[in-house]
Amino acid sequence: MSSTLTATPGDKLAAAPRRRPGYGKVRRAPNRIERPRLPFPVSVEADGVVVDRDGVAFVLQADSLSPADLKRLLDEMDGTRDVAELHRLSSRFSEDAIRDLIESLDRAAMLDGDPGPEVRSGIDALLEIEDLTNDLLYKTLYRNVFWTKMHEATPDTPLNVLYGMCIENYHFLHRESYFDAPVLSYVPNTKVRLLINEFYDEEYGHDEILLRALNSIGISREELRDTMPLPETMGLCHTLAYLSMYDPIFFFTTLGILEGQELKEGTTDSYLACCKKLGVSRSFWRPIEAHANINLKGNHGSLTRMIFSNIPSIDAETMRRLRSQTYLFVEMYDSFYSAIWNHYSRTDTLLRRVSAV
Repeated sequence: MSSTLTATPGDKLAAAPRRRPGYGKVRRAPNRIERPRLPFPVSVEADGVVVDRDGVAFVLQADSLSPADLKRLLDEMDGTRDVAELHRLSSRFSEDAIRDLIESLDRAAMLDGDPGPEVRSGIDALLEIEDLTNDLLYKTLYRNVFWTKMHEATPDTPLNVLYGMCIENYHFLHRESYFDAPVLSYVPNTKVRLLINEFYDEEYGHDEILLRALNSIGISREELRDTMPLPETMGLCHTLAYLSMYDPIFFFTTLGILEGQELKEGTTDSYLACCKKLGVSRSFWRPIEAHANINLKGNHGSLTRMIFSNIPSIDAETMRRLRSQTYLFVEMYDSFYSAIWNHYSRTDTLLRRVSAV
């Protein structure tokens, strides 16, 4: 593949890369590079001076000027010389002509002064976000009243909180299509789209598993239909739905957290451990445990890493957005669990009935 940089003699030396068919017309303004450095090999060929940029050949044609003179000028662009110094070494080219050439090379992204957008691989980006997320989780969610009480599992822990946790998770899973459905048609990456569709196929209907637990304490499907989730539960659902629709990259970072990426095979989270320790009916916690085991065996906690392993690059602007939104997500997730304790530990009524409003 080649592109041509044309050059005319004397003070009118000008260079402009020829676009391939299909290139857009919008171009960035060139940077003013003080000391240009051309890091790519330069050679003299039959059709002109050739710059090889990672396998793409750019041909510079200097008309009546010697290709050797043009090559010498390019070779002198080593990052240590400004335009005046380049003119002194290659006096056949005027300073204005050298500036024009530098700007043309800059437009073609061939100079070190224009390294292009700052990017990192998808998995490297995710690992940074995971570090930030874990730091925030250990400072907030893992220390909030709900998880502190689950870990302590003291005899005075209200059973309504344990039941309420299942109720709110049922509402959350029952509305999972709100936030999973928008990314099922994820266009930018086929492998990511296949992963998220496979996940949704496995995840669909998990609310029915929790319904069995609630049936065991006398709560029916019809009663749940007449029940309002806590505001924090609906807030989390709506936030995830918005992110899924308008910022799927950030939405993908939340899946590992939501699916319990910190849990490993053979471990039990403190909520289930609390249920067992306090002697809650086996018919209640067994379906919940079955749901947790499905997620573990399906490796759902690793979904986010599998997704980001298939994302080639994340740019700097996207990284800034991911970092800032991580704070909001962790705050909302913390509020979700805190609200469960704050509401269900203070009420004798498990169901917030719409018909009673």
